[in-house]
Amino acid sequence: MDSIESKRITKNLLFIKDNITQLEKIMDKLIEDDCLGMDERADILSAKRTDKQCHKLLDILLKRGGNSYTSFLEALELSGNHHVATRIQHKDLQKDDISFQQQKEDTFTVNTKVEFEEAEVLQLYEEKEMYLERVKELEVSCTLLQNENFLKEHRIEKLKQDVRLLKQNVQQKYDEIDNVDETCVEHLRKLDEVEAQCKTLEEENAHLQIVQRNLQETISDKEVTMKNLNQEREFYKKQMNILQGELRQLQNESAEKDARIQTLNEQIRELKIDLQNTRQAMDKMATDSRVAMEQLKTDHGNRFNQLDNKLDCVLKMLKCSKMGDGNLLKSADVNKNTRKQSIGSHKSENRPSTNASKTKPGTNRNQKI
Repeated sequence: MDSIESKRITKNLLFIKDNITQLEKIMDKLIEDDCLGMDERADILSAKRTDKQCHKLLDILLKRGGNSYTSFLEALELSGNHHVATRIQHKDLQKDDISFQQQKEDTFTVNTKVEFEEAEVLQLYEEKEMYLERVKELEVSCTLLQNENFLKEHRIEKLKQDVRLLKQNVQQKYDEIDNVDETCVEHLRKLDEVEAQCKTLEEENAHLQIVQRNLQETISDKEVTMKNLNQEREFYKKQMNILQGELRQLQNESAEKDARIQTLNEQIRELKIDLQNTRQAMDKMATDSRVAMEQLKTDHGNRFNQLDNKLDCVLKMLKCSKMGDGNLLKSADVNKNTRKQSIGSHKSENRPSTNASKTKPGTNRNQKI
């Protein structure tokens, strides 16, 4: 880049920084034209603010030779920065020749500051990469801890359910023990009463002692029976558990049957709707057939009436002209009478058919019901 081109960019430095957009597209176009490298692009994008990114890009382009100026203008045009490109191209440089030397010194100081800031940015970028790696490691450890916590919570819930079941079983056993204690207390109370009676009756006679011995023997028998009852109670408890399992199976089967019944009810509803639709269609067909038959009747009646009128006209003409024979007139009258009879018979035949068509849907309904 020659001195005039670089001067055009430096004279419009603030305008470029304030108005430039789509900086990444501009850099991609410069990379395509071999005016910028991928490492330089990453270095430019490492800056957080857009004005610093633009300053780094312009610094690289000012130091770069070749067609960097023209490719920069083309990149501005392609990225939608037409106003920036026109400002750079039409800038008046004659007014600014006096302060050119001063601007060189300013650019040198700016470059030194930029290099210092670039070193700081690189250091911050390396620290950022370290922190990102540390964050990734922490995220992985967090996910592992979350999975472990989820498994532990699941195990805790399972253990809580087991504890609830055990508490229920223990409560049932406590209830059973309370029942047994009540029976034992009753028996002990009876024994105390018997002992009291025995103490009062010890002095009476030996017969009462024999009775006391018999009572002791009965008590021992009762204890034996109590043991037998406890064994039977354990047996019945096992049987109750078995019956509860069977009851659960029956409940599951009943639920499945209820679902099947529900589906069958839905199918029955659909069949009823189809039956009602077919009945309506049959009624409509019957009404349409009746209307068609009545229309045919009226058409045939009109045609026969027209033929009768024509025959009457012909007969009148024959009578008037006296050209007709008597036999011919008689045959015409006979044909007319037979036609009327045929019309009457046709009407009588059609009437029962319509009645039958009316009664058929009803009979079908009764049969289906």
